[in-house]
Amino acid sequence: MKLTTKLIAILLLLVNVPSVFADDPLATIESLASKDLLAVAYVDAKSVDVEACLDWATQQEFVPAEAASEMNHMTGMAQELLRQATKAGADHVITLVHQQDLMMQGPPLIVISIAEGHEPEKTIRSLRRTLGLLPIPDFELEVWNNAILGGSAQQIAKAKARTPIKRPHLATAWKKFGGHDAGAMIVASPDTRRVLRELLPKFDAPFETVTGKMIADNLISLGLSLDLPKDVGAEIVIQSTDERAAAAFHSAMIKLKELLVASDGEYRALVPPAGLAAINAVEPELVGRDVVMDLGPLLSDKTKLMELLAPARKSAQQTHRSNDLRQIILAMHNYESAYKSFPAYANFDEDGKPLLSWRVHVLPFLEQGALYKQFKLDEPWDSPHNIKLVEKMPVCFADPSMGLADLNKAGKTRYLVPRTEGTMFHKVEGITFGDITDGSSNTIAIVSVKPAKAVIWTKPVDWEVDLENPAVDLIGDGNAAVVARADGSTFTIESDMKTEKLKALLTVSGGETP
Repeated sequence: MKLTTKLIAILLLLVNVPSVFADDPLATIESLASKDLLAVAYVDAKSVDVEACLDWATQQEFVPAEAASEMNHMTGMAQELLRQATKAGADHVITLVHQQDLMMQGPPLIVISIAEGHEPEKTIRSLRRTLGLLPIPDFELEVWNNAILGGSAQQIAKAKARTPIKRPHLATAWKKFGGHDAGAMIVASPDTRRVLRELLPKFDAPFETVTGKMIADNLISLGLSLDLPKDVGAEIVIQSTDERAAAAFHSAMIKLKELLVASDGEYRALVPPAGLAAINAVEPELVGRDVVMDLGPLLSDKTKLMELLAPARKSAQQTHRSNDLRQIILAMHNYESAYKSFPAYANFDEDGKPLLSWRVHVLPFLEQGALYKQFKLDEPWDSPHNIKLVEKMPVCFADPSMGLADLNKAGKTRYLVPRTEGTMFHKVEGITFGDITDGSSNTIAIVSVKPAKAVIWTKPVDWEVDLENPAVDLIGDGNAAVVARADGSTFTIESDMKTEKLKALLTVSGGETP
């Protein structure tokens, strides 16, 4: 990922991490609070410490140590850009969500409130210079109502054309969520409340005390507050108009929790084990007219938090592996176009000894031509010269799992090609598409093996397949194995795939139908 892209991602993260602010930013929001305003997210630019956030995420193992090391320089630059913006008068960054926004693609409208003692015209000039360092397409800044609007020209025009109305729930909600570093709130539009009131019938037991009319008339806001990065804390708050409504909401939340965690309940299957751990860790409390769910205990319990995030992280890792394999198989296709055959699993010396892996020979087709030129192709992978290049393993060969950082540091990869008789890479010379008579869409070209089977990426060693039990080297680390077909597509091999089907996919000319 290019540096500018990563900087944009960091700044967009800051924009979309909400925060709470004082009376002047509230006045800015109210000046834009039109009838169809549904929600507000906000960030206190002065309280954001990007470097401290990265440190906390690294300590919690949300970010791998090696990735954090790479990001340190970028976060420093992002923090400096933020410092320049706040010095120029940028106070709070606000995201407004309207009904029409839900149907549109792209980033939402950004509103920047101006700190007391600063002039909007001077602030916007400074912001334009700062943001000019980042090539953000279709993004403009314009002063409006003593604030700065940011977004496309169309978004800004729509914001200026909206007619603000009095939204008493908005001011009440601000007072509740004030004083935090970050947060977001749903305040609902009058139209939304009308739909709830007229169309939502009573719920079945045990939620019969909650109706659409009650939600529409008695719910002020649903919000999340967040404190970052030191003493991380968060709360979800259901804010009601009176204690009677709050009690009804609280009772409903307790009953919902009981239904979800009940071992013999019909809803238990809907919640993954990590979700159950999170639900059990959060206890709804009735506090006056509010129902408060303190997320602090969950955030401070690293084990529970990691369990909660595990499914999402697992899915992200599998997606990452699929993208890696697509990139690598595409490089093989480009190699085939250039040399009229797929790469052999290695190149060889005069005595037939394998020297360097195919992973080295596809480097020019992975935009790694400079690294490829550093290898001495007539020497083995562990020669005094070539062994020094092991540490330069391209990121596409590294595993995305944070638990395998040591594997990546050692220059080992899980991306191997099958090398048993009948597979794509069993010969000492590369094969052609014509040799794959089973069809490229029915033939596996690259696999992700278990961590224990990983190899030095430059070493001419790959997967010696046991065709009688081919899954044994693929399944076993808690993830389905991601593989790439010869046609460039990827898929996952689950533990229940039949051996005969997997064997058929591994051979190039067996005549089987997978």
